[in-house]
Amino acid sequence: MALPEPKASVQRLFDRLARPYARFVFSRMRGEIQDDVAWMKPRPRERVLDLACGPGTLALELALYGCRVYALDLAEQMIRRAQDAQRRRRCSPVHFAVADAEKLPLPDESFDLVTCAFSFPDFPSPRRAVAEICRVTRPGGRISVVEALAPEDAPRSATLDRLEQLRSAGVPVHLLSLTDLLALFRQAGLSLVDAGVSERRRRIEDWIGAAAGAGAARRDLRRRLLETAEGDTAGLHLERHRGKWQFCAKVARLLWRK
Repeated sequence: MALPEPKASVQRLFDRLARPYARFVFSRMRGEIQDDVAWMKPRPRERVLDLACGPGTLALELALYGCRVYALDLAEQMIRRAQDAQRRRRCSPVHFAVADAEKLPLPDESFDLVTCAFSFPDFPSPRRAVAEICRVTRPGGRISVVEALAPEDAPRSATLDRLEQLRSAGVPVHLLSLTDLLALFRQAGLSLVDAGVSERRRRIEDWIGAAAGAGAARRDLRRRLLETAEGDTAGLHLERHRGKWQFCAKVARLLWRK
């Protein structure tokens, strides 16, 4: 798939990160993903689209509920990891494919439930992604978003964005605050039916392990991240727990109806 910049940069980034990211989410986040999917209340035989599916963790969990799942990602290597994971599991088939979230190769009003998790910071145009999500969701269908949040405080948000861009080797990344995320979907004419924000602890070594760089670049990223502990300048609430540095990710779960 030939893509213009910056999408081509995003695709290359996640092709490079597919292996460490898949290892992280399957080993560290399985329980969280099971809880997130249970919260969505998927129903057997529903047509479900998992957008920006990564290595397939969410899509494969949805398939265990008997849903007819279609899962798309911009990165071919992520799709390959997802297909490998599917072969190791006993669940309903998931249709994995490479596709652009801002230009979906899908008919209008074709899904009962559309899900998207931890992906909006990487979309060059979140508004276009939301428009496409709305287009492929049937009237009365649901849209589930699980997303890490930027601080509402602008200086902290800017500091966090700089860290994320270092982690992605310069690929543009912009985390949305809860206010931004709510406005994005409300402007699309959707109705919010359920919402919650939780704090999820993460080990900084796992976060750095999914960085695009290596060696000196990762050491520099770790140093810069730890420098934000004084004054909590990135809003991550860094602390040591059992000798390991951890941070607190604020995560929103939002369920919308079209």
